[in-house]
Amino acid sequence: MLLSKVQVRNFRGFESIDVELDPLTVLIGENNSGKTSFLEAIRLCLSRNIARRGSPLDDYDYHLSTAAAQPQDAHPLSITLDFLAPDDLPDEVIQTLGDIRVFDGEGRGHVLLRLNSAFDEGLKDFVSDWAFLDCEENSLPPKTKRPQVLAAFLQLKPVFFLSALRDAAREFAGRSTFWAPFMRHTGIPQELREKLAAELAALNDEVLKAHEPLQAIKTHLAKCRDILSSGKAGVVDIEALPGRVSDLLARAQVSISAQTGAKLPLTRHGSGTQSLSVLFLFEAFLATMLTEQYDEYSEPMLTLEEPEAHLHPSAIRSLWSALEAIPGQKLVATHSGDLLARVPVARIRRFARREGKVHVFRVSPATLSAEEQRKIDFHVRSSRGDLFFARCWLLVEGESEYWALSELAILMDLDLDRLGIRIVNHKNSGVEPLVKLANALGIEWFLLADGDAAGKQDEVICSAHLQGRQAQRHIRVLDHANIEVMLCEAGFGDVFKSHISQQKANTITLGEGDAGYWDQVLRALDRTPKPQVIREVMDRVQQGGLDSAPESLREALQAAKALADGQS
Repeated sequence: MLLSKVQVRNFRGFESIDVELDPLTVLIGENNSGKTSFLEAIRLCLSRNIARRGSPLDDYDYHLSTAAAQPQDAHPLSITLDFLAPDDLPDEVIQTLGDIRVFDGEGRGHVLLRLNSAFDEGLKDFVSDWAFLDCEENSLPPKTKRPQVLAAFLQLKPVFFLSALRDAAREFAGRSTFWAPFMRHTGIPQELREKLAAELAALNDEVLKAHEPLQAIKTHLAKCRDILSSGKAGVVDIEALPGRVSDLLARAQVSISAQTGAKLPLTRHGSGTQSLSVLFLFEAFLATMLTEQYDEYSEPMLTLEEPEAHLHPSAIRSLWSALEAIPGQKLVATHSGDLLARVPVARIRRFARREGKVHVFRVSPATLSAEEQRKIDFHVRSSRGDLFFARCWLLVEGESEYWALSELAILMDLDLDRLGIRIVNHKNSGVEPLVKLANALGIEWFLLADGDAAGKQDEVICSAHLQGRQAQRHIRVLDHANIEVMLCEAGFGDVFKSHISQQKANTITLGEGDAGYWDQVLRALDRTPKPQVIREVMDRVQQGGLDSAPESLREALQAAKALADGQS
């Protein structure tokens, strides 16, 4: 069964969201945008606590819509999980589901589970309840409310949570969820256990015989017999080695070879190694112990925060394949552009706050054509996964614009990273796929277009994707054919001319002021890297003051800032 949709109403920072899920879904968004709360909502609904007396929620799980709001004034809370339950499920699973498996208008099977909670004025307390629903979201008959019906369903869909703070010392301890079942496993035959116990006892004797200080301790501790007057031999013994196989397993620890080849305990390795080890311990648990702890037909769900924690970028890029290999459904929250570089855009869900409310965005299957998808994959996703974390994309046509705006932003004291603005060169991918992608993911965009024919065509394309917004807030076309000509006419032409050799200078036949003069100057430039020329121009801007910079560039940066800030 796949959890296909989650509906959340008035839970923590969510007023109302509906999120569709894939077998592996990746959640992105700024800090406090609701990713962890969303995972917690799922965990709450799939927890056995919802069937127990008393509310599984606390006061601050209810949505507080204003600064002065109190939990008891909050609107009723509900979390609804919609599972697909197709006909090809094993017969045993279909029988277990029984009456809670319902069908939509197209004959597809579903299981809908809802957790409700609200403040009861009569009881002066919060009251929570759960129910299975039909496809019209009406509660099913009372017989589906039996605790054993819920328990049987929860056995089929266990949920596990791995937080960003994965502590190897805790996760590999004797009472941990994933490590302890391996240590308690009784799969060793009785005859073999007895044989191993005898060998351990013999080996223990050998160790004691070879270790004189331990023999001395044993002799002195034997005086306990006199004081206790037990009169029994062997009251005092020393176990240098555990005497039983179960005791031996209880003391097991993981060691990993260091670069020198020396075996070191896992907890002596770096944070990245420890974090990954916890993840793969979970994978081993699913592969080996799941059916012993849950139902034979259980389909687990893993909710995982920041799998990239403490990992090198190269390791992060390799992590995606490992996540795909873990059985069951996965929900992954990440802040890593390197991980997102491997994630198909259709699997991304972007959480963002707009006008005080959390919204969730996704790229629907019809958003991009196959060719547009290819361009996004090749030119953006494969190399710049960090773009998906931006609040606003400042779309430009070439390298000169990228460097000019980057340098000018510094002079204007605009921290583009802090503001959530990314300058995106659309030359290779084309502007339309990027605008479609930004709209789908709820990312604002601003186009700075050249004044030539190609730039005006980009203006037409972007105007078709404004979705009711004002063009002047999202599009600016330069008054010049390109940014280099604009900078030359703004008084920085001598910077460009300083990079022309004497031989190339002879190719300039027009005089300054003639139409086409600056075009000839730019064609005569030597192979000086554009960033170097632009940096020299910005040095001149710094000397002459910001007013000397072209107004179009300054306005583009301010427009992007306003969009990133959510200003209307």
